[in-house]
Amino acid sequence: MLVSVAAYAGDFTPREFDIGLSSGESPMNFHGHSVWRSIHFELAGDSAFVSRWIRQANAGASISYSDIRQARSWFGYRYGDPNDWVRAVSAYVYVRKLWRESGSTRPYVEIGTGPMWSNRRVPAATSRFNMDSQLGFGAAILLHSRVPLRVGYRFSHISNGGLTHRNPGLGVHSVVVSARVFAIR
Repeated sequence: MLVSVAAYAGDFTPREFDIGLSSGESPMNFHGHSVWRSIHFELAGDSAFVSRWIRQANAGASISYSDIRQARSWFGYRYGDPNDWVRAVSAYVYVRKLWRESGSTRPYVEIGTGPMWSNRRVPAATSRFNMDSQLGFGAAILLHSRVPLRVGYRFSHISNGGLTHRNPGLGVHSVVVSARVFAIR
């Protein structure tokens, strides 16, 4: 993965810096459920490699900070355990396919992945180190304004990839809103 990121970085031309907010939850399961609030710092741009394979697509990298509220124990809420507050930082690379602009709206689909580190185990009794794989869709709106926005849905799969003896994975459904802070020319 590091080799591909290094090759990708040499092929990347930054075009804009965005800041986004997201809010999401995982469905209730045996281990309880979690609520996520995140802020994303994203550098988006062009990649010749991505453009060769997918027309009208851009690529980027993002660093996110998340506040997570989840069940404190592996057994969820069965024994009356309270919730726990967890802080996490993730970094991921992504590819975003954009469709034609129609008026001041432009639909997109995105996919990305990267590592995540948290101060407590996510979910409880699993691992502090996870991979955060994401798939999302939405629309870029107000394209011709000073601050174009992107509004969408994102599904994140959090999993430690079998690095520990417990690897239940966690699916988080989120709403994401981001704004271009500045364009890089």
